[in-house]
Amino acid sequence: MNFGPIKLLVNQVMIPFLTFCYEHVCANYGIAIILLTIAIKVCFIPLMRKQYESMKAMQVLNPKIKSIRDKYQKQPEKLQKEMMALYKAHKINPLQGCLPMIIQIPFFLAIYATIMSDTFVDIISQPGINPGFLPFWLSNLANPDATFILPILLAGFTYWSQKLIMVDPQQQKLLLFSPVLILVFGLKLPAGVLLYWAVSTIFSTVQQLMIMKETGAPVTKVATTS
Repeated sequence: MNFGPIKLLVNQVMIPFLTFCYEHVCANYGIAIILLTIAIKVCFIPLMRKQYESMKAMQVLNPKIKSIRDKYQKQPEKLQKEMMALYKAHKINPLQGCLPMIIQIPFFLAIYATIMSDTFVDIISQPGINPGFLPFWLSNLANPDATFILPILLAGFTYWSQKLIMVDPQQQKLLLFSPVLILVFGLKLPAGVLLYWAVSTIFSTVQQLMIMKETGAPVTKVATTS
């Protein structure tokens, strides 16, 4: 993972930001990771808003999309043409909802590469450095969370955030799949990576609730109102 953009993010963004926070804000690398996560999420607020707006618009169109698919299921070319015409008429890009998630993947890979890098391990191994989050929890951010608090917290918030946006009964059947998968993999991931992931998920969920409140109509109800 130590290549190209990832290496650049690690050396020019992640480690300098964490070091700055440790030296000038709070002498704790767990807190530094939380601040890094919030800073990244704040930068992505405009994109996340676009994602929710696109998701909401797609849910409004769900009945029409289903109708077109049912009508032209045996005519793939006609189906594609009608779908594109529908998106164009409503000025919707179906890929727009995926863009924020795709853009954030390099940052997740970069935080993983940072936590596992020799540079970061050397930094938190120095005498007098507080490598963890609290004296009794996450004593080493490069190791898995032995208390299992973070994997459970992350799985719980993932379930909650998905439940807010899933309106399709077929989607809801898969509601437990991602949280369980995250829980299983989270048991082995470095605590620093899980801390970043958990704070990112919590931030996104709170932001989603705020956007839903601003619009006056929960995302989970939009699909049934058209």
